[in-house]
Amino acid sequence: MEHKLGRQHIDKRPQGVIVSVARVGVSSLFGMPTLDTTYNRAIQYIPSMRFTISYILIEPKNIEAMPYIKEQIKSLGYEALTKEEFIQKISAYYKYKTGLGMNVMIITIISFIVGLSISGQTFYTFILENLVKFDALKAIGAKGEEFVYMILFQAPFTALTGYGIGVGLASLLIALAKLKLPSYAAIITYANLTFAFVMVLIITAISSYIGVRKVIRIKPFDIFRG
Repeated sequence: MEHKLGRQHIDKRPQGVIVSVARVGVSSLFGMPTLDTTYNRAIQYIPSMRFTISYILIEPKNIEAMPYIKEQIKSLGYEALTKEEFIQKISAYYKYKTGLGMNVMIITIISFIVGLSISGQTFYTFILENLVKFDALKAIGAKGEEFVYMILFQAPFTALTGYGIGVGLASLLIALAKLKLPSYAAIITYANLTFAFVMVLIITAISSYIGVRKVIRIKPFDIFRG
């Protein structure tokens, strides 16, 4: 008897039917499955009604009604956000209220320091290896400005070449990752490209300064020493 009552109790629980499965372009950060349903069905499936709704999705009949809808919802003590505002709110939360933003910032700073040290060391080594040639050129009448122009030409050319190769490799790896993992979420935006380009310019400027400083100190008679 108890067994039958138990089965009857289980059979009376609300049951849901999955009508479709969608493949989304971006999965959640922690890989949580998402079920979309109506509010009336949701209150049947969820045991408790307290603090179980994160947000309610509504679609206005026209865009012009958005300010009025937001004012009415705000007067009830709630917050109404458009799609773009909601995306920015979520992005700001993960950037500033979780460890994700701090980790990305630390990785960026470390990458900048490593890139700066490698570029500076490369240019400085180039100057040291060709120091005799620079001495010879200066001994036969070459001016320091010409050496500066030479370095200032080589530095941006090398930086832009490396920047292009880096962007190409990053795009290729993202494309390959998306082929293997359809839920892989990574994009390259114009803001990211601009930020990376500015960092490359800063690294190039500092590296060029290191090389130029060494070249300017070259004395014409150094080649005749020893």
